Amino acid sequence: MKFKYRLYTGLLIVVLLLTLPYVWQLFGILFMSPTVSVLSQLELYQWVAVGIVIAVVIGRFTNKNLSWLETFSHESAHTVMALLFLRRVHSFHADEGSGVVFTSGTTRTGLIPMALAPYCLPIFTYLLLFLRPLIDFHSVWIFDILIGMSLAFHVRCFKHQTGNHQSDINQYPLFFSYTYIYLARLINCCIIVVAFFPRYNVFSSIWRWLCALYDNLISFFGWIF
Repeated sequence: MKFKYRLYTGLLIVVLLLTLPYVWQLFGILFMSPTVSVLSQLELYQWVAVGIVIAVVIGRFTNKNLSWLETFSHESAHTVMALLFLRRVHSFHADEGSGVVFTSGTTRTGLIPMALAPYCLPIFTYLLLFLRPLIDFHSVWIFDILIGMSLAFHVRCFKHQTGNHQSDINQYPLFFSYTYIYLARLINCCIIVVAFFPRYNVFSSIWRWLCALYDNLISFFGWIF
């Protein structure tokens, strides 16, 4: 493994170690609260669970027809990350089972997130979460069902598309690629879980994770010194 990828992998492992205490904290909030029952906590996700079940049932009958949508999702993830890193998108093409996106830029900044985004970024789920705060409270359950369906769809995409055969993944050392992918999935899971907490949304959830990362880093240095 080249030195730079060893360095990148080391940084990813540091982020993982700083994130794990936050994961444990969320687990404690949901399953070990001394004042609130587990069922009461999980009620936050009841309509999301309904959406997941609906998506699984629909998927049984539309298995072949989802192939193009999976490819569209894959290429869309590449495109979204390219735009976030201010790269110019020249073309977008998605067929059943194959697709390609052509971009350009003056630097190599963002190439790794762009390449690995389809294996860890649930773009449809995030789109719905960004819109969720704008939905009337009495109608938000419908939106949560759609979020559940999108989550089930992305899990399906990740399962079908992630593998050593993917050029996006094997163009980098495999240990680095999979460390990046599974760390990103863990972080996304934390953000999505907290986005449903009372008085939270996806934006404050992202901020909470960043604050937890900072607090854990400060605590680590305090323990060392």
